[in-house]
Amino acid sequence: MRIREQDIEAMGADERATPRAEAQAVAELLRQVLGRLGFTPDVPHGVKGGELYWPTLRGELTVSGYPLVALGRIPLDSANRLAEVLMRAALEEQTKKATSP
Repeated sequence: MRIREQDIEAMGADERATPRAEAQAVAELLRQVLGRLGFTPDVPHGVKGGELYWPTLRGELTVSGYPLVALGRIPLDSANRLAEVLMRAALEEQTKKATSP
């Protein structure tokens, strides 16, 4: 029996399907959270500010097959707002840990 390149690729695709699906699910979760925070998905070219846009989010795999979520570039106003939200969440988390027994 001769092993074809297609057979090898099919085996690799099966092994990587679950990690890729996990990465895509996390990317989708981030999209939902950013949407709830008032960010919009599409950044028109030449944005001058005002509206908040989220980065391009892609669930991917590294060459080694590890799942990751790739975050693209966003306008500075949106990045500042996202940093504020994350900082507030981090401070809340620290406060909870400090006050819990």
